[in-house]
Amino acid sequence: MEIKLEISKELFNEVAKTWAKKIKYNKMTSTQLRNYYDKVLELYEEAQINDFDEVLPFVKMLNSKVSYGVGRGVVSREFEKMMNICINQIETKKDLEIFKYFFEAVLGFYKGENR
Repeated sequence: MEIKLEISKELFNEVAKTWAKKIKYNKMTSTQLRNYYDKVLELYEEAQINDFDEVLPFVKMLNSKVSYGVGRGVVSREFEKMMNICINQIETKKDLEIFKYFFEAVLGFYKGENR
């Protein structure tokens, strides 16, 4: 399912649920997922304080962190795909905010699937 970082009625619902299921079926742990979500939160908070142009390179660097996780065998290819699609769309503080909410929804559905 396509991810477009624009507020829509299904972005935080069906789209997030679909990606949570894809990640779950590829055996990524909730701890790993939460670690990446925490990093996104950290960057979002930093963007509230600092000039976004200074934060954006570190947002884009998440792609390399995810790739490293894949190489270590702790991150699924589906998660890498989701993150790459989203991170590559982030150009503004608002984009980062939408991504943060999308990731939060994915995490919620992921945890729900793992009960």
